[in-house]
Parts: sequence; structure tokens; C-alpha cells
Amino acid sequence: SYAEMAKAEAKRPDGIEAVAIVTPNNVHVPAAKVFLEAGIHVICDKPLATTLAEAKKLAAIVEKTGKVFVLTHNYTAYPMIRQAREMVAKGVLGDIRIVQSEYPQDWLTEDLAATGQKQAAWRSDPKQAGAGGALGDIGTHAYNLARFVSGLELDSLSADLDAFVPGRLLDDNVNVM
Repeated sequence: SYAEMAKAEAKRPDGIEAVAIVTPNNVHVPAAKVFLEAGIHVICDKPLATTLAEAKKLAAIVEKTGKVFVLTHNYTAYPMIRQAREMVAKGVLGDIRIVQSEYPQDWLTEDLAATGQKQAAWRSDPKQAGAGGALGDIGTHAYNLARFVSGLELDSLSADLDAFVPGRLLDDNVNVM
């Protein structure tokens, strides 16, 4: 288990300095907690947590332990994203008045969870993925990139969430303005 791993690594003279947590969303906070409390830095896939309460709990643990906690938003390291950010910062594109993004994916338009596909199973289960659905999974990338590239803060939004698969408990299709 991750708890056993954290305990064992903390005891080793050559133990790990940091761990990467790339698990279903519901494991992020409990796994991060045990590693941080064992004195091990954490690099964690997004989202930070499945609820605001869990996120606040994790923030308190990070503050208490003084360990480094990094939340990954992998697209910000892409060279074209860095170039776009630099172009915006230098005014090459003029004043940014609106940001539009698309992230089309069709892999969850079918009930892949019923076929045993593990990614689809946990991503479409609110107990494992949290209440965010596609918006929490993919929308976080769009939001992060919009802020990172433009330097702008979000003032307001309007969203339409639905699901292609009948009976699915989480959204798999999202339109945000």
C-alpha cells in the first residue's frame, strides 16, 4: 500500500526524496497525506482533491509538514504554450479580450466502463473521480492554460454539462463560456 511504501521509504537512508501520485482522484489526498507526514515531498496529478474540504485539509498538512507539494498541469511545459505566453506578455497579440479553448475527446462517449476499461471505470465513478466529471478532468487543463498563457483571471462563466452515456452519473460532455 502507499502507506507501507511511505513508512518504508522514510526509514531508508537512501529513501526517495519525492513521490509522484498518479492515481484515481480519490486517492490523491490520503496518499499525499502519508507521504508528506513521512517527510517525503509530493508531486501530484490534478485535481488536487475531490472536494474543497479535502483540498483545505491537504493544504493544512503541507503547511504543517513544510514539505513541497506540487500539483501537475503538464501542458504548461509544452514549448508552444511557453511561446504563446511569451507572445502575450510582449503584446505581440495585442490586448487579450477573450480566451477560447477546445479539448475534444470522444473516448467516454461509449460505456467503456462496462467493458472493464479501468480508466473509464474510475473516471465515470463519482466515488473515485469526485463530482467534477469531464469538467474537473479536462476543464482544469483549459482553465489552467487560459490563465497561464493570458495572465487573466476568470470573472464569470456559464456551463452546460451533460452525458452521452444514458445513466452515467458524471458529465462526459461540457460546454463552458
